[in-house]
Amino acid sequence: MKNKGVKILNTAAKLIAQKGYGATSFQEIADIVKLHKSSLFHYFGSKEELLLKILEKPILEASTNLGIIVRDRELEPEEKLRKAIDNHLKTLTEHLHTVNIFLNEIRNLSKKNRSVYMKQRKSYEEEFTRIIRTMKSKGHFKGLDPKIVTLGLLGMLNWTVKWYRKNGALNLPEISNVFYRIMNP
Repeated sequence: MKNKGVKILNTAAKLIAQKGYGATSFQEIADIVKLHKSSLFHYFGSKEELLLKILEKPILEASTNLGIIVRDRELEPEEKLRKAIDNHLKTLTEHLHTVNIFLNEIRNLSKKNRSVYMKQRKSYEEEFTRIIRTMKSKGHFKGLDPKIVTLGLLGMLNWTVKWYRKNGALNLPEISNVFYRIMNP
């Protein structure tokens, strides 16, 4: 996507996170990025397509990075988990607006587009579960279901957006280390 398309996505994400999907218009987005409203349709066919792209951007980024981590044969499972946690938190904190949009606005996607997006999230979850399963096979998480462990970890990580502050008591690597130590004492 060209720079202008990225600027449109970022602007729309901020507006939708602040005002809501229904209260954000193509005209308002166009005014901020200094385009004619009809020019937005060159980048996005509809407001719903724009919403889907906003939601997809971080999940695709996180999934790509997680795939690299999972397939790295040089890494032990514990290091894969550490890197996966780092990747997840980094992506979350870089896309805070998108997390709020997911929580509050996913209902504005059509059933078809919601299915497309949720399939991407499910694939990401499955990659995380692969790491947990490998760790379990090496003696971690005894007696625990890998899927539940994964969902618990992702839930803890996702909740970070509610309390994380750039200038808080702990920086992102320190927070990541806490989560890692919870999962791998």
